[in-house]
Amino acid sequence: MEFLEWVLSSILDEMTRLAWQKFKQKLTTYIVYTARLIKSRGQLPASIHDIKIVHKSPHYIIVSKHYDVLINSNSEKDTVTVQTQLRRLYPDLVNPRLGHEFLFSHRLDFSTSGLLCISVHKQAAAAVTKCFVKKIVDKYYLAILRGHLSKEMLDVYLPIGEDTREEWSRIKMTTSQSPYAGKCRNAHTRILVLQKGLYDKYPATKVLMKPITGRRHQLRVHCSESGHSIVGDYTYSNRRDLFPYRMFLHAYRMIIPSEFEHIDVCTKDPFTKEDPRNLWQPVETLNELDEEAFTKLKLGWKWNKR
Repeated sequence: MEFLEWVLSSILDEMTRLAWQKFKQKLTTYIVYTARLIKSRGQLPASIHDIKIVHKSPHYIIVSKHYDVLINSNSEKDTVTVQTQLRRLYPDLVNPRLGHEFLFSHRLDFSTSGLLCISVHKQAAAAVTKCFVKKIVDKYYLAILRGHLSKEMLDVYLPIGEDTREEWSRIKMTTSQSPYAGKCRNAHTRILVLQKGLYDKYPATKVLMKPITGRRHQLRVHCSESGHSIVGDYTYSNRRDLFPYRMFLHAYRMIIPSEFEHIDVCTKDPFTKEDPRNLWQPVETLNELDEEAFTKLKLGWKWNKR
């Protein structure tokens, strides 16, 4: 009887712990959402219509995802996701046998905007997977970072693993330098400075980044560990960067040499000084956002030896 009581007590304690953890996650999301809502003067982050189709073929759909939008969700309360947006646009492509109705070939974080590839059929999805495995996919991200980077180009080599602390379980990643890191995998990010300037009157740097590897939250972790967290990244700023209207990370260009078609797509730059919400004022331009910048990022140190 005592053993049974111990088992029941242990189960109850674990259920309480999980419920508290879930509550904290929801509370954190609500705080960030409310703060950003105040900062954006009541403008709601996204609706079912806020998605842009960048490319569509018999094999692939490339969309530009809005910031603060989930790709998919198991909760009926999440009415605005990329899944529901695609369902509205392309009801004939919905596959009820799939867990989330569409073949999402890769992921983007909730707070990250930009390019996302959806495969129309299984063969196309397999072809994209093969490209990722062979490491022949090129992805480029725009971001605005806190502070001024001292180098024009920076390579960050820091293995990444899960943060094992209970409060960050399934929320946050960390590097091998942290005592709380779980099993880590090698990770490499290359960063190119485009402009130095001010965000909301504080020093900031606009960068173009290329993830050489593809770990979860890699760009966000590497920027934070380099001492220059992404503007608006609540999670990787020790919960301090609360008030920007969004996280300033955007998937800008993507090249996928699939056997079905060669995809090379790009979006508009969302972080210009012309958008008053960005509070961005460039002071010095080191690199233009052009083909030369992409070549520099792809070649890295080999660029100087050409």
